[in-house]
Amino acid sequence: MKNLTLKVKILIEVINMAKTQNSKLKLLHVLDILKKHSDEDNILTSGDIISQLEKRGLTAERRSIIRDIKVLVEFGYDISLYEENNIGYYMRSREFEEEELNILIDSVIAFKSLSPKKTKDLVHKLSKLSSNNFGDRVMDKLYIDSKGKSDNEKIYYSINMLNEAIDRDKKVDFKYLTYDIKEGKKFRKGGEKYIVSPYALVWCEDNYYLIGVHEKYSNFSHYRIDRINQVNILDEKRKLADNIMDINDFNVTEYIDSTFNVFTGTKEIVKLRFTNDLLNPIIDKFGVDAYIQSEDGVHSILIADVIVSEGFTSWIIQFGGRIELLEPVETRELIKEKILELNRVYGV
Repeated sequence: MKNLTLKVKILIEVINMAKTQNSKLKLLHVLDILKKHSDEDNILTSGDIISQLEKRGLTAERRSIIRDIKVLVEFGYDISLYEENNIGYYMRSREFEEEELNILIDSVIAFKSLSPKKTKDLVHKLSKLSSNNFGDRVMDKLYIDSKGKSDNEKIYYSINMLNEAIDRDKKVDFKYLTYDIKEGKKFRKGGEKYIVSPYALVWCEDNYYLIGVHEKYSNFSHYRIDRINQVNILDEKRKLADNIMDINDFNVTEYIDSTFNVFTGTKEIVKLRFTNDLLNPIIDKFGVDAYIQSEDGVHSILIADVIVSEGFTSWIIQFGGRIELLEPVETRELIKEKILELNRVYGV
């Protein structure tokens, strides 16, 4: 008789433990159901939630659902209750609002350094941060233009290795891809390894770049991250670039602000005259704090520090006679030569 009583007690304890575990598990499932299946346009009744739980192999009563939701609200989840809408329950806000996710998703789609497959995978992950209804809408209308997109499926590995090298203050080596008319995609310099001291990873003008100092030089160079392959972290510490006493003194924001089209060049003070209808593109390039002075009501003068490079001179030429570079004289002569070269090409 004593053995039977002991067995009954043990059985009751096991059942109670199972109920407790089931209750804890149910609470997580209720939260997951609200996240995936509810929003302002899709309000769930307690019966709807019970049905969803049954599909997951769990049983529940209406009163326990109400208790679970109150626990979630007390914990900090923003859930609209039956008392507010007279219908049921839904997630009123999430970690990301739909408009915030749309901005992130559009940025990922426009990000050229990601392959079409990586783009789709990342968009899918972002779409799951809201309700299933939102995710379905995103994926149903998703269009990824593969033109201009990278075909490098190992870009995440490269990004991780480069960031780790920066954190550890180490040099890296890698192979760099280029394109040839006859051979198509191939490694530059016959597959020779580039040894580079990485300083920063930046997204500039629709591409993702590594800013670093090549082992053979002392100025900054820029490398498209989607063209970087086979990254290795070396044991050597990073080298200093020209005019940098300490790597921690490098200000990536200031550097990018003074660099055009991510081409290597020399830093100069330039003076431009431009027609006032170009004020917006001037501000887009030089920022709202740029020194600009009106000249005659039709033209204005800009003075700024920039990296004078192929990208900078090409940027000026694209506006034709609406922008004139006044100083420095050497750069003005360089632009003249480029214009004369264009004249010869087009027979002007």
